[in-house]
Amino acid sequence: MLRTIFVLIIVAIGGYYAVQSPFYALLFYIVNAYFRPEDWVWTNFVSTLKLSLLSGVLVVAITFLSSQRFAWNGRIAIVWLFLLHTLLSTIGSENLAYSWSYWTDFLKTIIITYLMIVLVTDFIKFRLVLLVMVFALGLEQAKQGWFYLLTSPGWHNASPVSFLGDNNGVAVGMLMLVPIVGLLGQTTEHKWRKGFYWLLLIGCLYRALSTHSRAGFLAAAAMGAIWWLRTQHKGRALLGLVLVIIIVLPALPDTYWTRIQTIQTYEEEQDQSVLGRFHFWNVAIQMAKANPVLGVGYMGYNVSYNNYDSSAGAYGLDRSVHSSFFGVLSELGYLGVILFGFVIFGALRSCSRVRKFALKDAALSELGKTAVALQASFITFLVGGAFVIFQYNEMLWHLIGLTIALERLATRRQAEIVSGKLSESSIDPAPDKGRVAA
Repeated sequence: MLRTIFVLIIVAIGGYYAVQSPFYALLFYIVNAYFRPEDWVWTNFVSTLKLSLLSGVLVVAITFLSSQRFAWNGRIAIVWLFLLHTLLSTIGSENLAYSWSYWTDFLKTIIITYLMIVLVTDFIKFRLVLLVMVFALGLEQAKQGWFYLLTSPGWHNASPVSFLGDNNGVAVGMLMLVPIVGLLGQTTEHKWRKGFYWLLLIGCLYRALSTHSRAGFLAAAAMGAIWWLRTQHKGRALLGLVLVIIIVLPALPDTYWTRIQTIQTYEEEQDQSVLGRFHFWNVAIQMAKANPVLGVGYMGYNVSYNNYDSSAGAYGLDRSVHSSFFGVLSELGYLGVILFGFVIFGALRSCSRVRKFALKDAALSELGKTAVALQASFITFLVGGAFVIFQYNEMLWHLIGLTIALERLATRRQAEIVSGKLSESSIDPAPDKGRVAA
């Protein structure tokens, strides 16, 4: 009962502010999409409200009714082109009804991603979006991480999270969130807040590793490496990483390390989980060869698997592809995977460009630190996503949209500095009036 009351209070307050501003409506949507209050309460009442759908419709409606100018550039065009390709793939799917039921959710994801680009018009709003994402998704998971770290070190927490998927999806998603938590701690001026973010970071990290996901382990290693390589304060970052390692790694049991070692010894041990993945990826290639332009249909790998399985069911029926990239290849064909590659490359390129801007101009330092954090998140996806279905996850696409917004902010602020409208000693721009430069 108390949980239901708590959720209804959040809905009431969020709804009140959401109707006043498109940006507040966006924050309200993020809370509902990432927190998923219907999964948190014990009753079915909240689920009947369809909060995620309603808040999504609300942000779209209020944005269109406002005087907000819309944004457009090459990267935005590629995102919409990828959406169009997924639609064509859905229409041409081997299982149209199945693919269509999932595609409508992806349509919502891309619309919200685009509205993020439009509505995040200054760094204050940018930071607020990150803050809401971290709190809505990270607080509960970090609480779980700390609970098991303190009470049952080494316990295998394979519990799924509806927003992220199974234990492998949880591992990759939480690890993508870790650099953003670190960014918030790095850019706050209050010591107690820094301490809070460090606690949150360790909780999220341990929640990811406690899934015992091998993909998560590889992604964590890649995330730590790229974060350290890209930061300007390598000594401080290294100290932080060492402290986290000292706290987290000793709590992981021998069974965890035994499982991680199978990454190298799967052939000797005939690890069916790993060998199965190789087979599933080969099936994905066969699907793409048979359907090179559109693939078997958006989210269609599972239902088409039996038709392309050359093992006669040796690895089961209706299996998953267990890879974001082979998933795109099989479901959207060669053209789809090329477009997806352009989208991810564009996100990484934007982060690199903003970081270079910041190295040349101290006034852009906040944006530079943000670019490093987002780049670490994408490297985490590239490594973990190679073994996990995460290619259509909402958080991934929201972060893609935020990289576009970040580069637009950096470009605009650099132009203002050059033109003399912004002093080089300034860090945060004055919040604009909700309009985005074309």
